[in-house]
Amino acid sequence: MRTIRLVVEYDGTGYCGWQRQSGAASAGAPSVQATLEAAVREIAGEPAAVTGAGRTDAGVHACGQVACFATTSRIPADRFPAALNAHLPADIRVLGADEVPERFHPRFDALARAYRYEILNRPAPSALLRHRAYHVPEPLDVEAMQRALAAFLGRHDFAAYHGVGSNPKTTTCTVLDAAWQRSGDRVTLTITADRFLRHMVRILVGTLVRVGTGRLPVAAPGEFLADPTSRRAGPTAPPHGLYLVRVHYDRAGLPGAGGPARSVRSETAPARDAGPRCPACGAGMFTVWCRLRCPRCGYFEGCED
Repeated sequence: MRTIRLVVEYDGTGYCGWQRQSGAASAGAPSVQATLEAAVREIAGEPAAVTGAGRTDAGVHACGQVACFATTSRIPADRFPAALNAHLPADIRVLGADEVPERFHPRFDALARAYRYEILNRPAPSALLRHRAYHVPEPLDVEAMQRALAAFLGRHDFAAYHGVGSNPKTTTCTVLDAAWQRSGDRVTLTITADRFLRHMVRILVGTLVRVGTGRLPVAAPGEFLADPTSRRAGPTAPPHGLYLVRVHYDRAGLPGAGGPARSVRSETAPARDAGPRCPACGAGMFTVWCRLRCPRCGYFEGCED
């Protein structure tokens, strides 16, 4: 059995998100995961579960989603992108593929993920960017937004910026790098962290846009962060401005790796230790930081990326 890793780009507009749906939900818009699995089945001649590094929501895009699947196919890894793209819709593209060790897991082996959020900041909306950027017609003070963003760097409890609909075991995340930039009428947030909570980036953006329009003082987002029970953050920015840009597996390539101020940890990543038994199949589970994974059936706990 071989494990093939893919780098995937997609326009999330027409999809219910990355994760395949079951029951009544499966009758709605397709998922990116299920669409990839159908293409793999056509190429490899066998069913295969495709696992992704990030479970993007409906309408969220990706430039560098990482996914993998196990197969008995003897097709060379470097031929999978062209073969899969011939069976995929135009809004999903496989950019690269390689063969990795069988134990590789795109989510649990990731050290960090990088997201980008795009804002179109001008009075008139765009016909071309209506599904690619969040339109904010009021002028934004990007310098004030950047000053407010500084409060999020480092390791914090992000409970105040956690969306409803999930119950993670921990709401602590380490933001390694974050910055706002303006180029003409485009305002962009780039942010890298060891993990993200559900809707965390979008709630951050919604809060910081309030700073940029003068509705909140610069200190307010940090004050919300300091109060885990606060419900003053937000609103949640729309999904179509968000992009999963990169998944980091190499510590040397992480933002801030040259110094301690923005690094994930000062020490090397902990080894996988034997953990509790999997409730699904009874196999021993492994701990990767705060996340539990079963190597036999793929059951997992504790990650909200």
